[in-house]
Amino acid sequence: MDRRIKVSDDLRRKIAKAFGVTETTVRNALRYDAKKGQTETAVKIRAMALQNGGVLSITLPECETIHDEGTGEMVQTFGNGAKLTINKNTGYAVVRYPNGDPHMGWKDVTVRQIPVLQEIAASL
Repeated sequence: MDRRIKVSDDLRRKIAKAFGVTETTVRNALRYDAKKGQTETAVKIRAMALQNGGVLSITLPECETIHDEGTGEMVQTFGNGAKLTINKNTGYAVVRYPNGDPHMGWKDVTVRQIPVLQEIAASL
């Protein structure tokens, strides 16, 4: 999952000036760079960006999604053949290997947890 905060060029310059850092430092912080974007300053840069109109975005693997009203399930099939099934009535989710065997299951899944489950399914 690729996570970043999108900002205008003007806001990026404003943040750099406010923290006395380069625009490259701001870019690293906004991209959550594993080596350069995890400092205390990077956390503050991200907070300022979000407070001033920055938009948090994530990129996830493409998958086919089917919503079945009859069963109340959402089923996502990933390029590797793995499937994520979430029962919208019970909140139970299961990730299955491409051969159909269950990999992991979770109870009471929330919408905020779905990207993590998608990442797990895409990585099998």
